[in-house]
Amino acid sequence: MKTKLMAALFGAVLLFGGCSNKVEEKPVIEVKEGKIAPAIEIGKPFVSGTLKDQFDREGSVTDETEKVIMVFGKATGHLVKEYLNTKPNDYLDRKHVVFIADVSGMPSMILKYIALPDLQKHKYSIFLIREKEASKKFRNDKYKDYIMVIDLDDGNVEEVEFVTTAKDLEEAID
Repeated sequence: MKTKLMAALFGAVLLFGGCSNKVEEKPVIEVKEGKIAPAIEIGKPFVSGTLKDQFDREGSVTDETEKVIMVFGKATGHLVKEYLNTKPNDYLDRKHVVFIADVSGMPSMILKYIALPDLQKHKYSIFLIREKEASKKFRNDKYKDYIMVIDLDDGNVEEVEFVTTAKDLEEAID
């Protein structure tokens, strides 16, 4: 049984490890009105509910949160982590930014034995969307290959930017 489990994990690593971590560079897209996703609309409150990070700590987007970074793919997640790894550990807290990653499409074994241990190497919180139903509320399939940066004012969505480079991510945060 243990051999089969190891073989399955090895196969999954090969399968998922072979996926490209490169994000195709695209122009920044700014959205200043309308509905972005079922739970994201300009001028309306951003309601994330309670989320858990990679350490199983609970958190949420509050009225003090100024920006939310959301990723829905492996490559965009890696780009954000690489960017954040160049910053001090308290960077997100100082900037009042919450980082949310959608892992709902990841097989549970991969999440548990490969992804979570990797995510736990990072000192900052990465809140995880684990359920597909929750993912559907925030996902916009048209922009799934982008990093979504949501500007908030007292908990309300002011603007949403979709970026694909570290430089554009930094500009969206600052």
